[in-house]
Amino acid sequence: GAKVLMVEDVVTTGLSSREAMACVAAAGGEVIAEAALVDRSAGNVDLGVPFYPLVAINFPTYAEDELPPELAGTKAIKPGSRAN
Repeated sequence: GAKVLMVEDVVTTGLSSREAMACVAAAGGEVIAEAALVDRSAGNVDLGVPFYPLVAINFPTYAEDELPPELAGTKAIKPGSRAN
């Protein structure tokens, strides 16, 4: 029945946070809030608990056919730490 404050380095989609919250719940705990160093979700992540990032960073995204000319020659990358 422990109350848990979860702390992450970077939150992008919130998937890792939600998976960790499920593990805490399975062990009988309750996540009451999450803190993170960086919120890369552009404020769109919903963890179901209060979320307190130290800094929020919003990176623009573009459709393939709407790239600004200065980015046309750069390699596309997917944010987050998961391989897929």
